[in-house]
Amino acid sequence: GNGGGRVDPNAERRLGNPSDTKWSEIDKTRLYLIGTGLYSFLTVALHPLTVIKIRKQVGVTTPELPTSIISSSESLIKSNIHQYYRGLGVVISLAIPTRIIYISVLESSRERIESNAREIILNPPASIAKYNNQLQSLLPFITPFSGGVAGGLAA
Repeated sequence: GNGGGRVDPNAERRLGNPSDTKWSEIDKTRLYLIGTGLYSFLTVALHPLTVIKIRKQVGVTTPELPTSIISSSESLIKSNIHQYYRGLGVVISLAIPTRIIYISVLESSRERIESNAREIILNPPASIAKYNNQLQSLLPFITPFSGGVAGGLAA
């Protein structure tokens, strides 16, 4: 079986972190449905604060727009709540598809970049094979590197 009962100490390094969930293994329909629901709930819950922040940033001064966060929350409770939800439909209708595209591009490209980088390091081409020991030391950096590159691609 496994070489006379011996355990290969480098097996985890070669195979990657076994606790990582691969994008290709995720039930995307369920992720998008549940994720979109939670994301929409948070967007609806936080939209009034976003409206207050934007109004303060552009310098809109109205009696309903107080100067501090505490008075903002008091104002939100006392005033017409509907004014703080204007534009929510547009935000939701644009944010949800954008989020789905962003997550899909981010995770699929991260997985591809990581697997290709791991393959190059574990089975280097002849031109860099003489640096095999130095390449092996790069294995712990593959995941953060691939995440950074994928984040740049998705943005």
